[in-house]
Amino acid sequence: MKRQFVKDIKTGAQVDDVFYCSRRDVRERRDGGAFLTLELRDKTGFVAGIMWDRIDDAVKCVEIGSFYRVQGRMGDYQGKAQLNVNLIYPADPTEISRDDFIAASRYDRGQLMTELRGYVAAVKNRHLRALLDAFFGDPDFAEKFSLAPGGARVHHAYLGGLLEHTTLMCRLARSFPEVYKEIDGDLLMTGVILHDVGKVREYVYDVAIDHSYDGRLLGHITMGYQMVQDKLAAIKEFPVELGRMLLHIILAHHGQMEFGSPKTPKFAEAFIVYFLDNLDARAAMFRETVEKNPGAKWTDFQQYLETNVYIKDQPAG
Repeated sequence: MKRQFVKDIKTGAQVDDVFYCSRRDVRERRDGGAFLTLELRDKTGFVAGIMWDRIDDAVKCVEIGSFYRVQGRMGDYQGKAQLNVNLIYPADPTEISRDDFIAASRYDRGQLMTELRGYVAAVKNRHLRALLDAFFGDPDFAEKFSLAPGGARVHHAYLGGLLEHTTLMCRLARSFPEVYKEIDGDLLMTGVILHDVGKVREYVYDVAIDHSYDGRLLGHITMGYQMVQDKLAAIKEFPVELGRMLLHIILAHHGQMEFGSPKTPKFAEAFIVYFLDNLDARAAMFRETVEKNPGAKWTDFQQYLETNVYIKDQPAG
């Protein structure tokens, strides 16, 4: 059982515990030698690690995607925590518990899935409803969807994260057709529910959250597009244009090509899915940033939010 978690380790503290290695690079020193950089993780976050001396054995035994006993001292580099590693070696399997390395959604997964099935049931277009039923009528798929994380590190990086992210987006999406009468509510809701469907294959999360081989090589947008296309092909007389628009929503839901979308949104429903995806992701990032900085008024610069975050005073009691 772990005793030292990333978020609790203070600068200057001696470290001796098990961590998951999510990145490993050998780099060249100015004198021609080599040093090792690492990314070490547990359920509370990740920290950069650096090892300057006696790295030959470490280079041979340390691989991405495995657990290691790490000894060293927590330091600071350019204002960010950095673990100076003295020794690293494979952890004993008895020291590894999934509960130490994967957090879970703060929501009840069963309740979220019941709510999501309610949004599915409310879709009136028979073709879109048949498509959604083809996915969520499969108990194996539904279980994977409810358990999968929504990310590996940036947002919703915990068990049930995909379900939480999708359901909260559905709550927001249901009001749009009431405000904007030209919106196809069934297409919008189906796009929201299926926009991240590829994430059930993008990640592995047996003892830690990481990308699968397909996740690294193909990504959830490509895999989600293919999963939906395969289901569409099996539904008799599915309208060609409707299918085309739904597939476009999946391809465009990151909004911009530099953010991984093969296409930018070309119609209103696609733009709204992108907007809601970005909105919920950023709201989660703000929440998690506040939770990780108790007692602070300002955080350090947050890379993915592209700002430092102001934290309001908390109510007494």
